[in-house]
Amino acid sequence: MRFNDLEPNLSTLAIFNVNDIRKIDPGFHRQQLYDWQQRGFIRPLAGGYYFLADQEVDETFLFSAANQLYMPSYISLESALAYYQVIPESVLGVTSVSARKTRRLDTAWGQFTYRSVKPAYMFGYEVVIPRSDQKFLIASLEKAVLDYLYLNPHVQTIEDFEGIRWNRTPLLPLTESALFNQYLMIFNKQALEHRVKLFMRYLDA
Repeated sequence: MRFNDLEPNLSTLAIFNVNDIRKIDPGFHRQQLYDWQQRGFIRPLAGGYYFLADQEVDETFLFSAANQLYMPSYISLESALAYYQVIPESVLGVTSVSARKTRRLDTAWGQFTYRSVKPAYMFGYEVVIPRSDQKFLIASLEKAVLDYLYLNPHVQTIEDFEGIRWNRTPLLPLTESALFNQYLMIFNKQALEHRVKLFMRYLDA
């Protein structure tokens, strides 16, 4: 099947691999991916995934691609904190949380990093649909903060919080957030509860 015949189906996918194409064209040969790339029809991302060459590579695309490259996963940690304007948007690459083992994928748009958590901690994310053809899963602000504190045990003092230079303004609602406390109880980790107490003292400073 020619690229022009497949393109309408591929345009509904943020990224795709050879298996996705074979669902449309069972006789598809992997060599054609190389030919399409050489002719400028598609571009490689990572892990055997590609996307259409005319696709705009923006935050929405990168977040959606990150979800699909390594499943199950959702955007969290630095990328989510930047999304909520807690830290600057200059974070290179995309950070996610996954129930699978920790993994890092290098791409032309930075490193896609997946930090491993127990399957029981895969909660507190929501679906964002900024446009009809793409969507992504991202941690709520409450969960992004807890994921960060859980996976960064070196944050032990008020001085450590001051050193990471978070923007306090979007974080202040967490001091009265019932959802934040509910999520913390699900973790049921004394060390995390200690860091959260320090976090609250940091916000009050």
